[in-house]
This record gives sequence, C-alpha cells and structure tokens, in this order.
Amino acid sequence: MSYKSIVVSAHSPHNVRTLNTAASVAAQFDAHLSGSFVYEPLYYYYPTAYGIDLGADIDNHRRAAEKRADLAKAAFEKACRACRVTNTDWQFSEGEVLSTLNSQARYADVVFMTQTEIDHPTDLQNNDPDLPAKVAIASAQPVIVVPCVGHLETFGKRVLVAWNGSREATRAVREALPLLSTAEQVVILAINPETSDYRGFGEEPGADIALYLARHGVNVEVTKTVDDGGNVADILLSSAADLSADLICMGAYGHSRLRELALGGVTRKIMRQMPVPVLLAH
Repeated sequence: MSYKSIVVSAHSPHNVRTLNTAASVAAQFDAHLSGSFVYEPLYYYYPTAYGIDLGADIDNHRRAAEKRADLAKAAFEKACRACRVTNTDWQFSEGEVLSTLNSQARYADVVFMTQTEIDHPTDLQNNDPDLPAKVAIASAQPVIVVPCVGHLETFGKRVLVAWNGSREATRAVREALPLLSTAEQVVILAINPETSDYRGFGEEPGADIALYLARHGVNVEVTKTVDDGGNVADILLSSAADLSADLICMGAYGHSRLRELALGGVTRKIMRQMPVPVLLAH
C-alpha cells in the first residue's frame, strides 16, 4: 500500500511546514501532489437574501483572495522544488470551503491541512478550528493536520496510535499504513480498555491490531493506561510528548451527520492543542 495521490490545502502562504511536509511525503512515495486554494465568496457569509448590499466588498474580497492564492502557489512550488516533486498541479477553486475540499479529498489518498489559527485567522473561512476534522468525517478520506506553530524536525518516524477498537480507529490505522510501514517506532496506546464501549479490544487490548501491523512489517509495541478522570485527550497529548512522537494517528469522532457536524470532545481538544501532526480518519 502506498500514497499515490495527495492533496494539500494551501489556503495561506504561511503554511510552509504543511506544504513542506506534504511535498516530502509525495517525494517519499513518488506521488502526485495537488495544491488547493479555495476561494469562498463573501455571500456565503452574508447572504444577499438578508438585504445586505455587499457592493464593492465582493470585488475587493476576491482580489485579496487572488493575491493570497498567488503567494500560496509560489510557496507550494517552492516546497515542491525543494523536495524534487515534479508530478504536481495547482487548483484555484471558488465555492464553499468544506464541500469543495470534500470533493477534492474523494480523489486523493490523503489530504494535508493546517491547524486553524484561531487567534490569527487569515480570512473568515479560516476561522473554523473543526474544518480538518469535518473534512475527514464528511469525505471519508484521511486528513493529516499539521500544527500552525512549532518546528517539525521529523515526520512519521515515531508514531503514536490512539486505539480503542472502534471502526474509526481501525480506519485511521489502515489509512496510515504507508507511514506506519516506514516508521522507526509505532506505539499502540489503549486508554481505559476495560471500560471501553467498544468490543474490538479483544482479550488482550491492542494485541490483535499489533499482530495485524506486524504482518505488514511494522515495528510496533503496545501500551495501556487507565484514566479515572476521563481526560483521554490529555493522556494522548502527554503520551505523545513522552514518546517524542512526530505523528498521532487517531479516529475522528463526530456525533452528528447533519450539515454542521458536532465533533467528539477528544477530537476537538486534540485539534486545538495538537503539538505534532495528527492523522484523522472516520
């Protein structure tokens, strides 16, 4: 199994680490890399049906977006050159961001996105901290979210897998297989296995998924922990720090299939406090 088609959301020209990470993975797997910039017109935020006359604001908003897109494209091309990735294309799309990214994701093996900068959004459309998880849930494709701050010395060398035996966690493991197969260390972390609502743990929590990965040549170990306080996200973040993990692999959990997705608490907290890239799958 390998990644052969990768999409990277390049909304901001400042997403350098995301672009570089996506380009390095594309080079590693000799994959095609598509850079994507989605322009969401103002009327998605302020529908004219409410009687608001946007006038020249629409044109100004689009011109500003086109300038950002040009800068993002230049950053994308620079990352590709640095990693010697030549099989690429650039997409400038107009439409609602989530639905557009969902459509693009369905024709990719994996999508790279940047953690939303809540305190310093570059645009209205970049103000949704749940957007990467929503893409993973709605598109049914894996999304690798890269932190908006910090320095990434390595990627995918030491992977922490959040395991609870669920369908979502299983999909995350399967979608991460290309990276897990080349990782130096993979740790399966089972949190509160005895009290879990899922029955996929088996008699020895983590043993079955570890055996599955070992058959794929993955260097894997299993660890278990119990949290009496129910702070699963905190344990996951702490364990990632202890391991010096450079990737967390986990299921993305949504509590609603309505248009506005209600995310699970663990997913939401990880998306806001992630110290390293996170692979999400649903």
